[in-house]
Amino acid sequence: MPASIDSGPEDIQEIEQQIPNKHRKTLRREFYNLAIKFIFVSVGAWVSIHLFELFVAPSVGVTHTHIQILSVIAIVIISFAVITAIRRLLKEFASKTHPQFSASLSFFIIIFISLVASLAVLHQLNVNPQEILISGGVAAIILGIGVSTIVGNILSGGLILTTYPAKIGDSIHVVGDNIRGKIDEINMFYTKIQTDEGKEYIIPNNAIIQGNVRILKDIPIAAQLPYSEGDVIEMAGPLEKYVGTVIRITSKFTTILNDERTKEYILANSMVLQGNFTIVRHRAKS
Repeated sequence: MPASIDSGPEDIQEIEQQIPNKHRKTLRREFYNLAIKFIFVSVGAWVSIHLFELFVAPSVGVTHTHIQILSVIAIVIISFAVITAIRRLLKEFASKTHPQFSASLSFFIIIFISLVASLAVLHQLNVNPQEILISGGVAAIILGIGVSTIVGNILSGGLILTTYPAKIGDSIHVVGDNIRGKIDEINMFYTKIQTDEGKEYIIPNNAIIQGNVRILKDIPIAAQLPYSEGDVIEMAGPLEKYVGTVIRITSKFTTILNDERTKEYILANSMVLQGNFTIVRHRAKS
């Protein structure tokens, strides 16, 4: 007869406390495994191309130029695959990490891989980066003007992720356009804001850094109200009195469920903040 195992409350609590650490280790392990796969694939591709050039290319009429083109294509494909895998991995663990950390990590990893891939392509084409900077002349200036907006947005995105006071998930107010909402995403080119009306508001990153778009960091509505979800309250207004448990707080409304669980009262947060109700808060129900 198999022995029974009893798990008491202390054992369950200990297991629950170990779950976050396990998730963090899993994320680190996944990054470690991805790095090992990247090294093996890169070395394998380089060795395969090198052996092909030494032993097979002469007999089939493949020139060194063809090998260079093949190497460049392999670098681009591997880099794109690694970036895609990293973004998928961060998305998989999005619920276990802070959105700002995930966005920052993804941003700088993409920049690093793109830089390494660019240097590898130049090396395959036997081009010295110094020669481009020194002898590029007018072409470099024209190219710089053409990509200045793109590069400006990328650099501004890095500054917003690392130094800007407003982070992903913060409640903000866009002063010029009178837009209120939460920062939903910060990527390499733009910042996306989910407005209180349920719309998406897109701002180029360099417009924020240059000050063309002014953003104020708001205190969330939930932090301004004199109660929280789960509190038992009494709200006395000019005409009616509401008694019950706060079950939901959104950016615009508070929902109260009465003690008999037969009615839901939906009240505007603006009315509460304007002082139109006298509020008595009881201890929260467990």
